[in-house]
Amino acid sequence: MQEGRFVDGGIKYRYVKSYERNPKNRLLAIKEHGVICKACGFDFEAVYGERGKEYIEIHHIQQLSGLEEPAEINPRTDLIPLCANCHRMIHRKKDEVLTVEQLIEILEGRRH
Repeated sequence: MQEGRFVDGGIKYRYVKSYERNPKNRLLAIKEHGVICKACGFDFEAVYGERGKEYIEIHHIQQLSGLEEPAEINPRTDLIPLCANCHRMIHRKKDEVLTVEQLIEILEGRRH
């Protein structure tokens, strides 16, 4: 492993494909499911107070990249609130995206 200091902060421009997300679906998902992580139970407001109030990430159970064309989303069945850590762990490996259930199994296995 190299030791020392390295330069960060250079500018790099990228052209990327992204998938549109309707903010109304996010609001409906929060109304339906709340703002507590469904995988680990993390509550941003309990930890960060007012700064964390009403904050949560919303995960699409079926990846948008897997859709052949834009589709109607049902916030009750297609979206789930996750904290940033759990959401990142689900998507950490592009060729091995976890289900929420698989992530919960990992978390429960680590607690025992």
